[in-house]
Amino acid sequence: MLFIFYCIVSSFVITFLLLPMLIRVLTKQHLLDIGGRRKIHKGFIPSMGGIAIFIGFLFSISVWVPLSDLAHFRYLYAALIFIFMTGVRDDFLPVSPRTKLATQLLSAIMVVWGEGYMGTRITSLCGFLGIYELPLVASYALSVFVIIVITNAFNLIDGLDGLAGLIGVIAFTILAGWFMLVRDGQNYSWTMALLLIALIGSVVAFLCYNWHPASIFMGDTGSLVLGFVFSVAIVKFLQISGNPDFVSAYKFNAPVSMAVAFAIIPLFDTGRIFLLRLSQGRSPFTPDKLHIHHLLLRMGFDHSQVALIMGLLYLLLLGGAYLLAQQLSDNFLIPILVLVCIGLHFLLDYLVNAVFYYRRRHQLREGSAAM
Repeated sequence: MLFIFYCIVSSFVITFLLLPMLIRVLTKQHLLDIGGRRKIHKGFIPSMGGIAIFIGFLFSISVWVPLSDLAHFRYLYAALIFIFMTGVRDDFLPVSPRTKLATQLLSAIMVVWGEGYMGTRITSLCGFLGIYELPLVASYALSVFVIIVITNAFNLIDGLDGLAGLIGVIAFTILAGWFMLVRDGQNYSWTMALLLIALIGSVVAFLCYNWHPASIFMGDTGSLVLGFVFSVAIVKFLQISGNPDFVSAYKFNAPVSMAVAFAIIPLFDTGRIFLLRLSQGRSPFTPDKLHIHHLLLRMGFDHSQVALIMGLLYLLLLGGAYLLAQQLSDNFLIPILVLVCIGLHFLLDYLVNAVFYYRRRHQLREGSAAM
């Protein structure tokens, strides 16, 4: 267990010490995120905080993860370098969505296909829709699709001080705990846990500077790396859960539902805004202020309160899914999660409109009284 302590502390310390220097360098070089327009923040805030997160993470796993296990995940590390460099380039000089997607596709293929039959890929749907073992081509295609979707969904929630970091810490902590408990040596679950633990230390250190009012943002440099590791961890979770020889007290009756629950906040937020934009006749990739955190800010909550509300909502949804996954199958739990998300969408719209009309009536009353 000392490995866990050393792993998280070393990544925390390296990242925590690097961030002030990084803030100073980025500010001096005028590599700043300018507030206004679609941005929530005001003024000039340095971005690219993901550089410190990535360095702290790499240092920790290089020192504390056994070399034999590191070799198994060599394609993941290579893919992370591609993702990291894409994020750095995008924060420094924006790249086109096609270029970003192409890099993500290449990175996902490296992880899924590069390691062959021992790679990280979804091999079974565990009985969801009556599907158990997936054909090889379908397994590769689905795994790549899941990695790309979750990576981008996580990237899109990085629009508020502390939000992406908080959601990441919660998700990584729970997933790391599960990987440690199952200890599936064939699938290197212990190594996956150490990777997540190293990332937790780096992200917690980053939150010390990113909590409102933020001194630095992680940028795509950080959010793409976090999202990619998050997506690979979920694919690994499904891979282990779908193994017919996997027997554990911590095996879920509805593993696909739990995988969805782990990413429910990014997926719900992304799916919601995509459908809203399409319903308005706009491209789903058109930037706007329809994200959940935008609506909560519009209701009068500040940055810290919104981050905490969404973190609490994530825990409630994840906890509910965990309890139901002990009894229900995916065929029942997946529709329940979809209905809950639909209900949350309408509830959120109702609350936003209610607050708007209340404020409007209050302003009209004050105007009448002044006259």
